[in-house]
Amino acid sequence: MKKKLIGLVIGLFSISIVSSYSATELKLATFEPPKAFIASKILAGWAKKVNQCSGTLNVKMYAGGVLGSPPKQYDIVTQSADISWQSWLYWWSVSIESVIELPSLTKSSKAGTTALNTLFNEGYLDKEMAGIKVIGLHSNPGYQIHMKEKKVVRPADFKGMKMRVPSKIAGTILKTLGATGVKVPAPGTSEALSKGVVDGTPFPYTAVGSFRLFDVTKYHTEVNLTNATFGLIMNEDKFNSLPAGDQACINKFSGHDFGDWASSLIDNQNAKMKTEISKRDGHEIIIASDDVIAEYKQILAPIESDWLKEMSGKGLDGDAVLTRAREIITSIER
Repeated sequence: MKKKLIGLVIGLFSISIVSSYSATELKLATFEPPKAFIASKILAGWAKKVNQCSGTLNVKMYAGGVLGSPPKQYDIVTQSADISWQSWLYWWSVSIESVIELPSLTKSSKAGTTALNTLFNEGYLDKEMAGIKVIGLHSNPGYQIHMKEKKVVRPADFKGMKMRVPSKIAGTILKTLGATGVKVPAPGTSEALSKGVVDGTPFPYTAVGSFRLFDVTKYHTEVNLTNATFGLIMNEDKFNSLPAGDQACINKFSGHDFGDWASSLIDNQNAKMKTEISKRDGHEIIIASDDVIAEYKQILAPIESDWLKEMSGKGLDGDAVLTRAREIITSIER
């Protein structure tokens, strides 16, 4: 009996060794801190789904930019990571995905995310993504204005303000409004506000929690100034090297499945953060009136036409992309 028990223990130990060695690790990189919402809920949640589906994959997250800084997240999928969460905001040469960043185009993550994944599936966005596998695209909710000391409501209030610039289009928007743009990576926003490097920043409410902005902001003005495109992307060669079963598990949680799930969580978190801000002493949420929004739209209208000209100059059909994006977004946010 004793020999049988020993044999059983050895056998189980051998199986665990074989299982651990047979697991294929996929490195998933993000610049967000480990406890930030996207990292802890979206990326970790997606990895858990794939790992449970496969049984032989171990998607392991490397958060906080340990595998590369925010602008490097696209490049590292061919170098130090297999998968990364990429923000197209850091592509300072404007790409077609930036349609979502145009002023006042989207309010919710659901609308922007549905538009992005539909545009990709219909072939509008794939020219710029050669060599990578797009697992899924998503947008943020609309970007509102979060200020440290000075309230900003009307376009004229931006004059002389130092504002964090998250993207080229956002920089153009802020410059058009009279602000001075300062490039600051998202994780450095709290420090930049604290030290007076910037007076405020465009961000969705979700970022107030993710990047610890509760103690360095007071005023929050809703204008849906811009938005952002994000992608969960994978090294295409690495994906092709995986067994068919593992590929199927990744595909199962890709595309609209990824987008619908992620955007629902993001919109819920955005609403939660707005509620939390509203309950905190010393914070004020200002919802811009229709007249004020109309003023923003009139001042910022040339940015859309300039974007269309830039896309045309790059041989990209910006008119078709914008028309289709607006059609999808309107059907959701009507």
